[in-house]
Amino acid sequence: MKSKSITYTKKDVTQLVAEKLDKPVSQMKAPVDAVFESLREIMSKDHRALRVEIRNFGVFEVKPTKAKPRARNPRTNEEVYVPPRRKSHFKPGRLLKGVLRKPLENF
Repeated sequence: MKSKSITYTKKDVTQLVAEKLDKPVSQMKAPVDAVFESLREIMSKDHRALRVEIRNFGVFEVKPTKAKPRARNPRTNEEVYVPPRRKSHFKPGRLLKGVLRKPLENF
């Protein structure tokens, strides 16, 4: 049986931060927005490859991909050229990796 995925939004993160700091959600909205906006700005810079390392959490990386001159459209079977681009990747840190490695119970 396939388990249903749970989605958390930025609003949920803001509420959790407000609870942890015992502050009203209205005061936490701007700082949480600023953190995500800053991460987006850093990762959008015109660098070929870059890393954003957040200790005890993980590393966000932007890596270049190679061009694919002979990719295939699966719907039409037509060969298409896919230009080189950048892709994002997240690698969890040691603490998060340890939590994620624990066996699933009652799921």
